[in-house]
Amino acid sequence: MWPFKKTQQQQSVPRQHKASRKYNNNNSTNVKRDLDNIRNLPNQILGQYGNGVNNVSINAVLRQTLTSVRDACRSLTIQNPYARRYVQLSSQQTVGADGITVRPQPLAHDGSVNQVLADSLDKMFYEWASNADFSFDGSMSIDIFQQVVERTRATDGECFIRIHRTNNKVQVELIDSARIPSTKNELLDNGSYISNGIEFNEYDQVQAYWVAKVHPLNYTISTNDLKRIPADEIIHYFIPEFPKQQRGIPDLIASIKTLNDFNSYHEAAIIQKRLASSAMAFITSTDNNQDELLNNDDDESRESIEYFQAGTIYELNSGQNIQTVNPQAGTDKITEFSDSVLTTISTGLGIPKSMLTGDTQNASFSAAKMADRINKDGMKTKSNLMISKVLKPIYRLWLQNQMLNSFLNLSFLNFENTANCTFVLPKAISLDPNKDASYEETLLNMGVKSKAMVMRDLGYEPQRVFEEIQQEREQERLINKDMEINNNNVQGKELNENEKTNEGDQSID
Repeated sequence: MWPFKKTQQQQSVPRQHKASRKYNNNNSTNVKRDLDNIRNLPNQILGQYGNGVNNVSINAVLRQTLTSVRDACRSLTIQNPYARRYVQLSSQQTVGADGITVRPQPLAHDGSVNQVLADSLDKMFYEWASNADFSFDGSMSIDIFQQVVERTRATDGECFIRIHRTNNKVQVELIDSARIPSTKNELLDNGSYISNGIEFNEYDQVQAYWVAKVHPLNYTISTNDLKRIPADEIIHYFIPEFPKQQRGIPDLIASIKTLNDFNSYHEAAIIQKRLASSAMAFITSTDNNQDELLNNDDDESRESIEYFQAGTIYELNSGQNIQTVNPQAGTDKITEFSDSVLTTISTGLGIPKSMLTGDTQNASFSAAKMADRINKDGMKTKSNLMISKVLKPIYRLWLQNQMLNSFLNLSFLNFENTANCTFVLPKAISLDPNKDASYEETLLNMGVKSKAMVMRDLGYEPQRVFEEIQQEREQERLINKDMEINNNNVQGKELNENEKTNEGDQSID
């Protein structure tokens, strides 16, 4: 019968998978990713224009690459010590710790300074500027405002400042440059056009800025929801490097690749030093049948050694040997290599290497003085730009508001003379004050420089210095006069006492 002839099916035996060793490739993956970033970085900066920008408008390059370059520079400013040092130097030497000082110098009809009005305007201006109400969100006074503006320009290449005129007062607001998208490009019906987020008329004059809104909770920038702000409410602070350049170029752009590579090299060198500071070894085996040994059930108890404790005496298995490793090649001549790379970085940033590193160990006095003078000239250019593009327009807007809403009784017909003012740059530290003073004295004696010019170069305000000197001289004159009167009184008393004493000694006739 067929039920009795039925053959039983054999149970399937689970197939044994061949054991194999797995290797961690995370390190190679990270290295590969870093190398890919280095290779692709020029393309990210230059975009679709290849290895150059020939016959291409700089505004087209900015539209293509400004966002990625700005993000890279912000990341470097936060993480890279040399990039952070440069941004700090740019802020400290351009505006100083107390900021560039604004001193009103209104002119009278005869061309002389109206000192009474100047003192009044100076007091009113700094009552407004030194208060946190100076900023729209109530977070900054004018000194902190200048520092943040310069740091933003050095990092992003530009800074946008909005002027608010509300409730009969002027307030300033900083706008993140990422909120003005460089991808906003459009032709308008009235003949105007929008390029890199800025609206121009047919004569290439700025008409407005298109600012994106920011979500208050997740902080995302909505480039599809833009607000048009007239140009007379925006101050666009950047250093133009090309004709008709519409947006600013970050200062770090020429050194992005070198800063990234140098930072990666230092991280690898530190890891290598950590490995070299510990005893490192590999256990090698001369057994050629490792796979069979791994698959053999009898060898499941085979022990794998990953770490040796200090002082351990261990007997190796048959065919095994220990080989030590001492990694040193990657850090050979690290000082010479670092010096060469830092020279390249400082050249790209436009400052002396000693200023970038803050190391004056091997610098001679003459070399340090020359580097200091070169650096001062470069920073003075930025200070002048800060004055002309930011501080002077803000002061004029404040003065206009005061003339409209206060009882100064000033006429707009004479506004240019009333708005006259001077700016005192931050005081520079001298490497050799005695020699510098002798040099200034020589120029003063030659008649090619005035005392006021010397005082401004030192970071002082001439008018206040002259007033203090006059007050001190007046005080000295009064003190000397009082001392002379006291001396005369003392001498008179002594003379009277001597006369009284001599009366008893006179002979009687």
